[in-house]
Amino acid sequence: MVERLVAEHWSVTLLTTDARQATDFWHPPDSGTEPLPTREALAGVEVERLRLAYPWLAPYTLGLIRRAGYGVHDSRLPPAIQRPFLRWLSNWTPPLFDAESVLAELVREVDLVQVIDSSWDGLFVRAALAAARYRKPLVSIPLMHLGDPRVAAHFQMVHQVDVYRASDAVLALSEREATVLAELGVPSDRIHVVQMGVDPQWRCQSGDPAQFRERYGLSDPVVAFVGAHTYDKGLFTLVQAIVRLNQHGTRVHLVCAGPGGEQLRESFRGQPRRVRAVLHDRVKVLGTVSEHMKHELLAACDVLALPSRVDTFGIVLVEAGLHGKPVIGADAGGIPGVIEQGVTGLLVPFDDPCALADAIRRVVTDPRLAARLGDAGHHSVLSRYTWDHTYRSLKEIYLDILWAPRGITCALP
Repeated sequence: MVERLVAEHWSVTLLTTDARQATDFWHPPDSGTEPLPTREALAGVEVERLRLAYPWLAPYTLGLIRRAGYGVHDSRLPPAIQRPFLRWLSNWTPPLFDAESVLAELVREVDLVQVIDSSWDGLFVRAALAAARYRKPLVSIPLMHLGDPRVAAHFQMVHQVDVYRASDAVLALSEREATVLAELGVPSDRIHVVQMGVDPQWRCQSGDPAQFRERYGLSDPVVAFVGAHTYDKGLFTLVQAIVRLNQHGTRVHLVCAGPGGEQLRESFRGQPRRVRAVLHDRVKVLGTVSEHMKHELLAACDVLALPSRVDTFGIVLVEAGLHGKPVIGADAGGIPGVIEQGVTGLLVPFDDPCALADAIRRVVTDPRLAARLGDAGHHSVLSRYTWDHTYRSLKEIYLDILWAPRGITCALP
């Protein structure tokens, strides 16, 4: 989106951190790791990076503070009591050097502030407070995870909800997220559903599926998984389903791409010998891959499975649809807003390996069903889920805010 804005002569500054990977937020990187530059221009976008700090008790500090924040939220104390304590805790999620001074300098000069991902409330809330202080229009994108109430709570604490309510526009990635925002007291005229998208050119740049299969020895139908290798993403349930299918005569491969591969491999070691044999033969763990390799996998697979309960949207479902592949997802979070049951894909309950195995079996053993789902998904992607669609919607929201008469800016409590 920012590249498109820059191409139309908008000036955009992206404020982020110097983390290279998720673990950098709580564990200092190796001493030999080259630090990212504090400032640089990327594709015409000014990128500023705040340095992460590692206070006493690191690497446990971040986890302890997150638990403390959830404890305050779960206490049911009045919001007036929770608010100052949660805002103070957010200064440590994550701990950052010079955040206040950099935000003050930056926000004074801009016409609009956008904050994204309220689970990292350190920057999200601080930037919103700076926007209120300097009376700048505010757009927020919470990226709520809604499949599990315990996870959803980390996006619905009082100091986060304050930001949603004070925003000139709140962007939801699904109708379900928009409904939750309204239930939290955000005025309906400020809630906009702006869905994510794909670049159609990737379908032409994904290489030869046959070569990909040959490279990894994939002779049977291929189930792809793309995402973090965690329980909440549904990968461990998917592995159980793959074992079940192969043990009961439906031979399939599972190819996993994304961070956390070592934890997945470690989980294999504790399995019975017969299960380990299936895992060794049938499951390929690629680790984090490039954008090109991700699309190679999606072009080569027979079905993509994302049985996750924490996805706000599930963009990989749309990316698979671009390649005309059927998709299977969990009936949780924002995924049901992307998959139309029986039309563009199949939905199954979260953490149900039997139901997931049955859905995979249906797709890989019924070519007509697979083709129908894949064709419908591809049509849906091109008609609804491209970055050009997203950009038109986003720019219209920006312009409506910037051109609107500015009265008293909605203030944070």
